[in-house]
Amino acid sequence: MQLSKDIIIDAAVEILDNYGLPDLTIRRLARHLNAAAGAMYWHFPSKQALLGGVAERILAEAGTPTGTGDWRLDVTAYAFSLREALIAHNDGAEVVAAALAAATLDTSPAAIFSDLLLPLGLPADDRADASATLLYFVLGATVDEQTAKLARAETQHTTDPAARLRRGVTIITAGIAANAGR
Repeated sequence: MQLSKDIIIDAAVEILDNYGLPDLTIRRLARHLNAAAGAMYWHFPSKQALLGGVAERILAEAGTPTGTGDWRLDVTAYAFSLREALIAHNDGAEVVAAALAAATLDTSPAAIFSDLLLPLGLPADDRADASATLLYFVLGATVDEQTAKLARAETQHTTDPAARLRRGVTIITAGIAANAGR
């Protein structure tokens, strides 16, 4: 089989979904593909680059929102699309957070949030901070949700993650609106 970036990312997502981020290693990926570990580095120079490719795949599932004219609805809809894409994959939020930290992404969820906030007329710095706040909240809430899912066998986790996300986004958008009105 001729390896390509897409084939490697498909296999990496499969390992991620079945075993989680700790088991997504270059060696395991190479074994899964019956290839040499060095062959992985031909396409991805580092594990961080590989995680960037996996994160791009995950973020593609969130899609690009089309504005409805109601920035609050648009921001909330994208937050939920992003959450759905992240929870569709074991440790998806952690993978995207790692790729953001390593700057191995071409897609910028913060830029998508920023575009959705354009109708408010916020100064660029305020819009960037508001977008980052939204993104970090969605990532953090989703990491918490995915971590709690693992611990459910030991504890009773009664908070509805979707309701928590909706409340959090509502609080953040209220702050953004108040900031825009000053």
